[in-house]
Amino acid sequence: MADPATEFASNFDSIFRSLTHGLPHKEIPLFQAMHSALANLSGKFHIEEYHGTSHQVTFTGNGTYARTHARCELSDLMIVTYSPISRHVRLTFLQAKSERATLPSACGRAFSANLEQWFLLSTRPHIIGAGTFNPPSDLLSNAFLPSVGSFAFFFKNLIGDFQTYYAAASYMVPPASYSQRYGKLQAIGPCIVVNKAGHAECLAACGNSSFAKSLYNLEIGTPIHSTIPQSLPTRNWLSANLRFQILKAEQGERPSSLAQELLDLLEPEDKKSSSSSFGATKLIIIKSSAEPNPSFNRDAPKQVC
Repeated sequence: MADPATEFASNFDSIFRSLTHGLPHKEIPLFQAMHSALANLSGKFHIEEYHGTSHQVTFTGNGTYARTHARCELSDLMIVTYSPISRHVRLTFLQAKSERATLPSACGRAFSANLEQWFLLSTRPHIIGAGTFNPPSDLLSNAFLPSVGSFAFFFKNLIGDFQTYYAAASYMVPPASYSQRYGKLQAIGPCIVVNKAGHAECLAACGNSSFAKSLYNLEIGTPIHSTIPQSLPTRNWLSANLRFQILKAEQGERPSSLAQELLDLLEPEDKKSSSSSFGATKLIIIKSSAEPNPSFNRDAPKQVC
């Protein structure tokens, strides 16, 4: 029987390369293609997508990379992956960037980025939502794993196909000092999956397939299922937004079975519904059928690059 994570990764890679064929090195169309590639997998895999609204936050920066009174968007894409087998749920807020370069490999490469966004997602300060966006103030700071904040950088390989380099925001640092909010970021190590307190976490993935496989295997994002006590405020907040999205889907006669199943897994204490948005322009929910791999040594890192 084919490994579902490998099949998911292969399909994502094929669709993303097809959708980006002939596109310029521009962030918005490449991000849209990434979102579409994930959404288009719904024909073979269990995936639902939802659209967000306001998602900017204010926070206290360090006065260099981030303004002292900083304000920026939380993320481009919010991804929630869950498994009804393990009853685990992962959440990441992902920022997408485009690198105007053709690379033989993404490993060791410095990528262009907004350093204020990097400061937000890597240091994970307390936040205040702007406008109608009303997240918990500790949405980032209280996360169990740092990959709650992440980046996807798009680049071309030597045969002209667009590829994705994924990294947890905390796994990247500026390779030089900058006095402004724009500069470069570079991973502090190789593309690798490590064990963090019994949870597999992908720190970086070099390429479309590696990124998608780790996503499907619940190796990307912070765990927010009910056995993680500190995730309760996040679970309550996400559940309130899911109830609102489910209601909208029912009124529009659109499917929402994954959102409902996810809501049941989150086991929130609050039963409220909220339309305050979920922190990104898009939300992708992925139901994974991957089972925990008993042969994987969770005490040792797994290099994927």
